Amino acid sequence: MPSTSPGHVSTTPTPFVQLLPGAPTSSLQSLDSFIFRHKRYIAYISGRQLNLLSSPTTLVQALTFNEDLVALAAEPGTGKIAVASKREIWVLEPLTEGWTKVWWEKTLFLVHEDPGDEAHCLSWGNEGEVLIGGSRQLSLFSTLPSSRTSAPEDGDSVEERRTLWSKDVASPVWHAAFSPGANLISTCGRYDRLVKIWRRLSFEEGLFDYTYLPHPGSVTHLEWRPLDENSEERRESGVSGRYEDEPEVLYTLANDGLLRIWRSGGAHDLDILLLYTSVDLGSAIPQSPSLKMKGALHSKAARYTFILPSSRFNAAVASAIGLQAGQLSHSLEHLKEVSSKDPDVIITLDGHGRMSAWGLQSIGHKRRPDTPSGYSKQAFHIAHTEGLPLRVAEGVNARFHAWFEDSRFNILVHSFGGYVQWWRGAVETFFSPSAAGPERLEASAYWSGHLDGPIELLKGSNRTQCLVSCSSDREVATWAPGGHVGLHNRAVCGADGQVLDLTVIPSIGGTDVDAIVLEQSPSDPCKLRVVLRDSRGRELDAKPYDLELGDDSAKWTIYQSEIFPAGATVEQRLVALNSNGRGITFKTTLAQSKNVILGDLMSISLPAPASEDSYVHAAAVLDSSDVEKIGIVCITRAGSVLLYHLQLLENVDPGYPTLMATFESGIENASLMGVSNEFAAIVSSNRKEFAVVNLRDGYIEHWHSAKGHIHHIVLSSDRNGLFAVGYDDSVDILTQGRYGYQDDTPPWVLVKHISIAAIGLTVGVMAWLGDGSLALAAGNGVLVSSNDVPIAEVERDLQEAIRTDSNAGEVMRLSHLSDHLKAPLPVWHPSVLSFIVQHGHWVLATVLISKLSHKLKFWSEGDQLDALLDIPATQFYGPDRPAEGGLLDEGLISDLKLQLEERDLPMVSRKEQQRLKRAVQAIGHCAEHVKSLDKGALRFLFSWRLALLHMDAEPLPNGQHNGVPSKASPAIPEMHWREIAFAYHSTTQQSLLDILTAHYDNKVTWNIARRLGLLAWLCDRQALEQIFEALAQSTYRATSPPDPINASLYFLALHKKPTLIALWRIATWHKEQRATMNFLRRDFTLQEHKTAAKKNAYALMGKKRFDYAAAFFLLAEDPASATSVLASQCEDVMLAIAVGRLHGGDGSPVLRRLLEDRLMPNAMQTGNRWLMSWCHSILLEPDRAADALVAPLQGVRNWQQDAPDTLTLYGQLRKEESEFEYDAVLRAARILRRLGLWLSALELVSGWEFRRPTAGAAQARQPAAEVTTNGIHKDQQQVASMLDGFSDTGTALAHREPPSMLDEFATPQPVRTPSEDANAAREAKAAEMLKKLKAKKEGQPPAQLDEKVKPEPTQFKEPDANSLLDNFGF
Repeated sequence: MPSTSPGHVSTTPTPFVQLLPGAPTSSLQSLDSFIFRHKRYIAYISGRQLNLLSSPTTLVQALTFNEDLVALAAEPGTGKIAVASKREIWVLEPLTEGWTKVWWEKTLFLVHEDPGDEAHCLSWGNEGEVLIGGSRQLSLFSTLPSSRTSAPEDGDSVEERRTLWSKDVASPVWHAAFSPGANLISTCGRYDRLVKIWRRLSFEEGLFDYTYLPHPGSVTHLEWRPLDENSEERRESGVSGRYEDEPEVLYTLANDGLLRIWRSGGAHDLDILLLYTSVDLGSAIPQSPSLKMKGALHSKAARYTFILPSSRFNAAVASAIGLQAGQLSHSLEHLKEVSSKDPDVIITLDGHGRMSAWGLQSIGHKRRPDTPSGYSKQAFHIAHTEGLPLRVAEGVNARFHAWFEDSRFNILVHSFGGYVQWWRGAVETFFSPSAAGPERLEASAYWSGHLDGPIELLKGSNRTQCLVSCSSDREVATWAPGGHVGLHNRAVCGADGQVLDLTVIPSIGGTDVDAIVLEQSPSDPCKLRVVLRDSRGRELDAKPYDLELGDDSAKWTIYQSEIFPAGATVEQRLVALNSNGRGITFKTTLAQSKNVILGDLMSISLPAPASEDSYVHAAAVLDSSDVEKIGIVCITRAGSVLLYHLQLLENVDPGYPTLMATFESGIENASLMGVSNEFAAIVSSNRKEFAVVNLRDGYIEHWHSAKGHIHHIVLSSDRNGLFAVGYDDSVDILTQGRYGYQDDTPPWVLVKHISIAAIGLTVGVMAWLGDGSLALAAGNGVLVSSNDVPIAEVERDLQEAIRTDSNAGEVMRLSHLSDHLKAPLPVWHPSVLSFIVQHGHWVLATVLISKLSHKLKFWSEGDQLDALLDIPATQFYGPDRPAEGGLLDEGLISDLKLQLEERDLPMVSRKEQQRLKRAVQAIGHCAEHVKSLDKGALRFLFSWRLALLHMDAEPLPNGQHNGVPSKASPAIPEMHWREIAFAYHSTTQQSLLDILTAHYDNKVTWNIARRLGLLAWLCDRQALEQIFEALAQSTYRATSPPDPINASLYFLALHKKPTLIALWRIATWHKEQRATMNFLRRDFTLQEHKTAAKKNAYALMGKKRFDYAAAFFLLAEDPASATSVLASQCEDVMLAIAVGRLHGGDGSPVLRRLLEDRLMPNAMQTGNRWLMSWCHSILLEPDRAADALVAPLQGVRNWQQDAPDTLTLYGQLRKEESEFEYDAVLRAARILRRLGLWLSALELVSGWEFRRPTAGAAQARQPAAEVTTNGIHKDQQQVASMLDGFSDTGTALAHREPPSMLDEFATPQPVRTPSEDANAAREAKAAEMLKKLKAKKEGQPPAQLDEKVKPEPTQFKEPDANSLLDNFGF
């Protein structure tokens, strides 16, 4: 059964800038208009599709049927529509929801009495009657519920109806129409010269009286005059509803060029209709060029006419006079005089721009015998004009439908050439005796499209608005701007074989358009042809091409480059590529004669991918500066994205393209792939997700879970960064934005949603136009969405972020919106301020805050605010960086917070402004500690304080704030490994530790230590032990009474078994006291006691007491198993690190095993450079720690892994230049630009100083391979390869800067007896007292007796500018 309307869908259709819903069917009843609920609708049929529109750019609904439709008719007032194919007749009824939503559904199916009868025409009669004129019968149906003969079957959504009566006809009926009173029926055959009039003798039975109206030639049109809508004095017939006092008037038009008017007499007159008068349409326009026709002199000139009833014309004139203020114009005076004669107006056109309007006086009035002698039946002249923009092609039939809307005049022109035009004009102007022709009408709509089958292929030009499309029936159409409204159909032609793909070749001026069509031979699927067709659809040239075996079923796509000048001609490169990675390339040359020349074909073939993998999609990226360069992007079944480069040389076989890079997408068996010059969008196999890949750096920039199945994805070929994602009945347009560390600022932003859900069609294919508009193919037609974005429809945060002033427009171009989202950030943006602080430019941050506070005192919303706050740009990146900043006292911070709460800053959203306020608060907090902390510690403190403020600002579901949900659980932000790595290399760790612990009232719990990473970044052994011992004591006292079991792991990791034994000694209440005391007194240097401890550990693991099991592993001198249990079963990596560091020390085998077996593989897999660098630092491998920050990564990557912060720490750690440093600097600069930090990017590339590696280091590095994967050389793709060529731990320790605080840490001694422990404790205490006395005597602090002097770390110096500026593009 044909599809029914999606009436339950509540989504309103999106308004489009132009509709091309489909080419109208070339039949006499293809178009109709009607009013329903005080709104006019237009319906026309296109092949098997019925289109319903309410305005030039609003498609209300489209319904599809099983067969090609031939006729439709709408019932006035009720909104019912009868639509017919040759075999099927359907009745559609309107359904409503609310005041605005209307849709139509099929409710009745009218069954022919004669199965062989074919419907040709339709007409609505009295009270729901439908008249069907067919090839064999004239049939009448009733659509009223009272005429139902049987109850509808359960489950049937459409009820069937039988005929009330049917009459056999001698010849097929092509014209059939009820009179307004429904008591007369006029019928006529296709070439008949007689019009048959049926007068109904009974409304219950099919009884008729007949008469015939003779004509000298074939009748081409007949039409009944509608009743006077404004007549009040009527006497209604109780049987038929007809008004007896108003005669029926029939207009007939024959091929002799005469319009005949027939009138009925009284109900008892012998003659049913009498000829009233006639109008010669040929002589109505005497100077028309159509009169001078070639060939036979007796040929009649083509004339087009339509009639306006007097009631509607008079109402329009009255409305125009009522709108005129003051004195009436000459045109209105003329219309007022014409209207006084109550005329029916006849509009005659010749199709060449000439129009003549004539009036028939009081034709609908019933005249008495004493009618004044001044009354005339002859037509009188109203207006004449030349140069009317309404034209009809010579030899093409056209039908017209006209109506008035107040004082506006509307004309619908259905041209049998395959389009519908909608013209509008003012009544005063159109009927003016003196107005110029072009001023009388203006085009409002041009509706066309395909006629047979849905559109399957659609391609647009990347520099013009030209389109080329192809339907399922191999009908190729070209579209180009022209005429009066948007795109116009230039040519429609049929292809010889199956069309695999096509593209458009616009002319230099953009008015003509040629098409390149890739056709597959219908007889041999391995033979292709590249066909060049001109703007008229003619085949100009064709080149054959033979496919390889296996390519006959592959999907093909044609790609085209920009136009390149080549002397007196211009050239364009085209590539046709299939999904298997094979294809052809050729050039087109446009000469001065505007003839396109098709070049020779050249084969392209990609090398087979590695192992058993295969290509699933391939796309070409053509160089915008060189016509001979081709880039090819392909994705394998395993998800690898391969980038190839091909340089073409004249008369030289191109061979295999060169593999440039390989990226991992993480998407296997990709279903779709769209490619632009910079990005690739890849859709997952289930079509529910897609990823955006940066083709330059290999980042997965955006990962999106779709709301439905993705069927299309199209990227714009320009650099606007736009791509469209097509679903069943909607399209999302995303644009490229900035990178951001916050989750609410994705790098790709949804800016426009296009929905056709309520229309009843699905999106077939999409194409971008040169001006940024998006064309959607749906059904037989093309819907063009504008390149404007209503600001009110985008997300609130995005509206606020792009707000530049209070007078921002209501719409914004897509390209302008994309530019706004990618523009540099203002210096008051929180990301700019945070970046400046985190990279150690504290003075500049204070200057910015002071300047912002000063500016806001004299600024109000709507005023201009300089993006740099009038600070010279050189202070951000040059040698003029300020040496001193303002004083950030509490008053300044409070004033700025108040200003930010009262005013909305431009170019930031409200969320970003709240983040700015919290960043200012965090800077104010750090200002108190600037002199006591270095850059690494300040960065950690700022990030911690900012995270605290963010947590406090986020409300919880219970209404509390995330910062302090209760007094018992203070807010503890979990610090990133990035901050931990910076803090580890800080020289002011103790001061930072004091600040952090003071915030938590000097009560450090394990949760605090773990989330802040204290035991990961503290380097001082004594500080580590103090923290861990404090944790042991707090854990011990966490229960009441205190339980030694909770503290066992901590004290054993600190090698303080005597303290643990002492705790067990006083735990008399504990049931395990005696057994544990006896066990702890054993000598665990003996193998049998170690074995006993391990057995206990395994037993405890069986009871899921993993923390206690790890303690027994420590008793057994098996710290590796202890850390493994903590990291795996306890899932507490930070506790495992703490135990490994305290039990064995940094660089110990235990810690190395933990890091190399667990943390480092995970860091390599996830691309966590910070964790990898920290691991090498804690293992006393500074060279590898520096290299880990810049070395290429493998696997799926994102930009956060290469964040510019890595270079800050790398510059602090490096001893010599890494082989990856150059690429890392450029990569970081590109990321900074995507972050909106353009000045920071300029600072990086202009000030970075490279260090030449030493000879030994240069020899230690391995040579690079030619082919890279994610920028990684082939011989470096194993995890261990990042660490090859470096010295051992001892050598690395010797070169570490600054030296480790744990160099003097000795290996723990074997466990001794309690008495020995007591003696050792007394001796250690005495020795410590002696050291203190000696230090006091010598004037040296005791803490420095056994420590090496820690030198100042190597500081990053501001370097001079170098050649990186050229490479980056500044």
